Amino acid sequence: YLYMINNNKDLRVIRTACPAHCGIDCCGILAHMKDNRVVKLEPADFPDENDRRICLRGLSSLEITYHPDRIKYPMKRIGERGEVKFKRITWDEAYDTIISKFKRISEDYGWKSIGWVLGGPGSGTTKFGAYLRLASLTQSTRVSAWGYGDAGLPCGSRVIFGHQFPYMHLFGEFWQRKWPDLLVIWGSNPAETMPLQTMRKVLDAKENGTQVVVIDPRFTVTASKADEYIGLKPGTDSAFALGLMHVIFQKRIYNPEFVREFTNGSYLVRTDTGKFLRGKDIETKKENVYIIWHEPTDSYKVMRRSNVKEACLSGSFKVNGIECKPALQMLEDLTLQYTPKKTSEITGVQVDLIIKLAEKIATTKKVVFYTHMGFTRTYHGDISLRGLITVASITGHVTTSFSSGYMPAILNWDPFLKAIPEKPSFHRMGILNLYDAVISEKPYPIKAVWFAFINFLNQCANSNKIINEFFPKLDFIVQTELFITPTARYADLLLPVCSFLEFSDFLPHPYPYLQLQQKVINPLYESKSDATIVAELAERLEFGEYFKGGEEGLIDLIIDHPLLKGVSRESLKKGAVKLQPLPEGGNFPLSFRTPSGKIELYAEQLVEDGEALPVYLPPIEAPISPSEKKYPLALINGHSRFRTHSMFANVQSLLDLSPEPIVDVNPSDAEKRDITNGDIVTVYNDRARTTLKARVTEGVKPGVLDITEGWWIEQFREGSLNHLTHDIINPVQDKIYEPNMHMNDVAVELMKYKEIEK
Repeated sequence: YLYMINNNKDLRVIRTACPAHCGIDCCGILAHMKDNRVVKLEPADFPDENDRRICLRGLSSLEITYHPDRIKYPMKRIGERGEVKFKRITWDEAYDTIISKFKRISEDYGWKSIGWVLGGPGSGTTKFGAYLRLASLTQSTRVSAWGYGDAGLPCGSRVIFGHQFPYMHLFGEFWQRKWPDLLVIWGSNPAETMPLQTMRKVLDAKENGTQVVVIDPRFTVTASKADEYIGLKPGTDSAFALGLMHVIFQKRIYNPEFVREFTNGSYLVRTDTGKFLRGKDIETKKENVYIIWHEPTDSYKVMRRSNVKEACLSGSFKVNGIECKPALQMLEDLTLQYTPKKTSEITGVQVDLIIKLAEKIATTKKVVFYTHMGFTRTYHGDISLRGLITVASITGHVTTSFSSGYMPAILNWDPFLKAIPEKPSFHRMGILNLYDAVISEKPYPIKAVWFAFINFLNQCANSNKIINEFFPKLDFIVQTELFITPTARYADLLLPVCSFLEFSDFLPHPYPYLQLQQKVINPLYESKSDATIVAELAERLEFGEYFKGGEEGLIDLIIDHPLLKGVSRESLKKGAVKLQPLPEGGNFPLSFRTPSGKIELYAEQLVEDGEALPVYLPPIEAPISPSEKKYPLALINGHSRFRTHSMFANVQSLLDLSPEPIVDVNPSDAEKRDITNGDIVTVYNDRARTTLKARVTEGVKPGVLDITEGWWIEQFREGSLNHLTHDIINPVQDKIYEPNMHMNDVAVELMKYKEIEK
């Protein structure tokens, strides 16, 4: 969409959009051009003027496009991996090399031994979908980054909701600016880590009377705007949730109507096996039906929609000689040990704050729980999420329908897969499982990896293991990149990709908008978009018919979705298109794809693992109480407003504001180690040591260190953040979906740099 500004014929403005650098919300952008060069970026209009915003990262994107260190042409490694010795080659040579390597590996090990490792930041719909389509056509392995990017959140959400996106159930109408009475921001810092629209909504809600509570181990920028801040020890969220539920149960202020209708809390559980009582246990005609205790008749009945509203939620019952309790009673029994005093000892939260928040959540009419991934980046992060959702569920604060629009199935890239006749399936592997597949060749060997929009070495756990054990076992490494990142240094083949101003993509964000990331300038140097690279490679693999039209064809594939009737590429060029709301009074019921079809307060599938209820299990490594342990400090990693993971870490205007990595240390911990503000210190454990500058601050709790993630390895004086982290797999998460990385579950010690040298 081109138009003139102030009759200046030399200046053109094109509307595009920032491709989800900082989450799922994408800011609209007006790119000002002069002499075929972009000279300025500014926020574009939205149908709702409140959404017209842009952050420092978006504004500084020009420095990425015109950065002197961009990879300008395909390059092939000629030295040892990590030496950064590359030779310029042509695109034809690059494709020939890939085809040759892939052919040999597929003949020796099968196509599933080729893995596509796809990240998230800056990944639009079509370029991500293009990789998924090629992975399906070749039946190779798609390596999912959910366990890295979204941590334990998808796993926990699958257990309790039946799918991996809990947001639609928790945020409710908050997205539509229908403000709640109480907003609980749990383990998230939207002021720095999410798009500006999100924090603006938080502040707008507060200005309209919403009370805001923030629960976080750090006193964040978001916490500074809250009415109440609750600081707890890292990894104790599920204990805190159980403490809240203890108060709610003891005061009988839970929501029985909601529990009966939308959860499995009324279903009888056998106390001998921990399994639900089923029809087959009492010889009814239908073997797998659930059984309830019917309050009016004081007898057991097969659960039906007509009688579940009269089911008992508490008590102990005997059915044909089998001792049973409702699932909610099992939950209440678990919470008995988590008195406010006990919960306070575990979490570090004051007793009165626990009681006060529990009462407020249960007695407030409209409550929204806002969360994202941070507090689930622990070994038991999935249980932490389940604890939060269970608090919301027993008090009736889970959204069960949308009343003003619904996001169609374009978020899960279905159009790219369903449009393939008799679609073959790609193999799927979690990113932590990839370590074993490469190093131990279990469950099957991965011999080649293609990294796309992910800085794997820099961002994933246990960097030393990646360098010393993972990379040496791979036969072939391809990286599509803008820069020679820490990961790119180890690639065998580097392919230059475009910045977002140089190609088009479809962005179904921010909800409820659709946007076009419109190409503003032609690709610089010899760079290509990921979608173009995949399409050209597919042509050589004889799959070209599935990528006709390149990125434009892939955009049309999405726009053909039946729920996008009336939307066209031309309409999107003019601006954001708002999803059609449902008729007044209508709603779109949100289903729970769980075994019971309801919110699973009690997860039968995890009985043998001891996690049928959201139990509290201490962090696997991070210490939560003062001790004489070898490594007595808990290391966490927050996110910076100046980066999205490792993106923007080399942008000079942002480095001027935040020039180097620092570790935040509580004054009490600093004093014990004779550390003052600005000292050079070393954080260390058995895996590695990392040297950087200390900042002494009350912003972290005693016993906690915080290093913001995303700094490139070479920006540390020694080591890096992820040299300190571990890659231990949680087998329960592995069983459910995929294990998550535990960057906030790490034990370390801290010492002055000079002292550790001695």
